[in-house]
Amino acid sequence: MSREEPADVDFDKLITQFGKELDWVSFYARYCTGRNIEKPFCRDFEWWAIGAAVLVAAIIAWWILGRIGKAWRNWRHRRSLAQVANAETMKKHVWSGYDSPDAVPSSEQRATRKSERR
Repeated sequence: MSREEPADVDFDKLITQFGKELDWVSFYARYCTGRNIEKPFCRDFEWWAIGAAVLVAAIIAWWILGRIGKAWRNWRHRRSLAQVANAETMKKHVWSGYDSPDAVPSSEQRATRKSERR
């Protein structure tokens, strides 16, 4: 069994052929985007242009919906964290000190001390 060697690629011919194809596509696009869009020759170009526009619109819509979905998830998460406990639960977690809800302001404390002295 003999092994076949891969054919050498001639990059000059490849680049030349690619340049010809690019030139043809460029001519095709320029010809069909002018007043000739309704000619039968340009029907394929018309459908490719419509397809490209739909693809771009779909990508933009996907991006916008992703941003809206992310904002909605963040809002839902913040809302779940902000739920207020009932009165029974709050009584279990009441703090003590000068800023507790049951603390008497210093002005009232002074008033009660003065009244006790008399």
